[in-house]
Amino acid sequence: MKQPEFEAGRVVILNGTSSAGKSTIAKLFCEARAALGDLWLPVAIDDFNAKLPEQWFSGGDFKGQFSQDGVRFEPAGGGLQVRVGELGRRFYGAYHRTVGAIARAGFNVIVDEVAFDEATIVDWSAALRGLPVAWVAVRCDPAVAQARELERGDRLPGLALGLSAVVHMHASYDLELDTTELSPDEACTRLTEMVTARSPRTSPEPR
Repeated sequence: MKQPEFEAGRVVILNGTSSAGKSTIAKLFCEARAALGDLWLPVAIDDFNAKLPEQWFSGGDFKGQFSQDGVRFEPAGGGLQVRVGELGRRFYGAYHRTVGAIARAGFNVIVDEVAFDEATIVDWSAALRGLPVAWVAVRCDPAVAQARELERGDRLPGLALGLSAVVHMHASYDLELDTTELSPDEACTRLTEMVTARSPRTSPEPR
């Protein structure tokens, strides 16, 4: 049976350190677009992290017995950075391709992402090849992000600081948002202006 054909949806990737405000911006954006009849689906890296059994994870005082093959939050540069094994890399690859599948089914997607190394950016390019994609930097002063992290209390201490050092190293952006000073509403407004005013670039072939 022939599958129905859909015009591909757009993908907007909000990339930034933990506690930079990405999830709040994504929520406000989706709600504002929905009020106008424009459907955007939010997807976050944390949605997938929550699905990984603890045996394949390590961070803080916890170390899963298979975490060398999975996902590890390890001390680096005064904070924590993400390290992944072979299974962890495939796990995040499945996350990237899930976003691609949603967009290819005709839905717009806004992604709350933490691109923790160059291989992540390369794999996103492969997973989203041919789709209209916009990358948005969500920047935040590391000290401010760290203070937010401590206030919210649901993140490992040091994650915001450690990821701040690496998360923007390998991505190129269509829009820059600095939530050190910008309010969530202001950031959402600027994001909306970009989405409604510009044609997104098509994801290139991976390097």
